[in-house]
Amino acid sequence: MPHVDILFNQLQKRKTEPAQVKTAIDNFDKCIVDVRNRIDDIINEAKSICTEPQRNKRRRRNNSSHDHRVATLEVCDNIVNSANDRFQFKDHLVAASLFSPNTLENTVVSFLMTSWKLPAWLIPN
Repeated sequence: MPHVDILFNQLQKRKTEPAQVKTAIDNFDKCIVDVRNRIDDIINEAKSICTEPQRNKRRRRNNSSHDHRVATLEVCDNIVNSANDRFQFKDHLVAASLFSPNTLENTVVSFLMTSWKLPAWLIPN
């Protein structure tokens, strides 16, 4: 799927932080699911925009709009499944974000206060 490949290539940048990767993947999945849920509106809008004149030829099937809908839903499902297969490793990113330079200090302080029950004044800054 080209959409998933583009997302994968964008997330391979060296400066991308684990939290950004997880957020980007979750947003991508959410957007595809939103498109899938609005598919009837999208098909109706496309029909109203279409300027191609109706042909008088006999159509092979009467339910061509139904076929378009089914095909579109299948494409959306394939994109989501492909993204889930490609990014099934994202669960470890939560642990990796604990060691991010931006959050490490907060993580250490939180750990010391909750696990060792140390008061805040004993924790070095």
